Amino acid sequence: MRVSLTPVLLMAVPSLLAACGGGGAPGTATPRDANVITLEEIEATQAATAYDIIQQLRPRWMVRNRGQRTFSETEADYAKVFVDDMPPREFDYLSQIPRASIQELRFIEAREATYLYGTGYNAGVVKVTTRR
Repeated sequence: MRVSLTPVLLMAVPSLLAACGGGGAPGTATPRDANVITLEEIEATQAATAYDIIQQLRPRWMVRNRGQRTFSETEADYAKVFVDDMPPREFDYLSQIPRASIQELRFIEAREATYLYGTGYNAGVVKVTTRR
């Protein structure tokens, strides 16, 4: 005799989902987005600049080496920086942006950056939104 477990599993799904926690208990930490640094996170740091904030909170944004693309190329790729959607700047420009002026930092992966801005963003984009 063969017994089907499907009805039992279907009845257990709502309980399993509730146990995994959709909303979470009051006072528990909200999961952070790996591609966004919020104002709350920024204000919780003692960092002086956008560069320092990224270095402390999301260091994986800092170097996105995709490997050598040509024989003469020796440098790693760094993300380009957009501040309030102005033309892109080099990654080290982040060290000139004071913490007090930043509303949000967002990392855009290379594929999406290419879709949004065109070619030349092999390491992605760091998008800085300032407090205007």
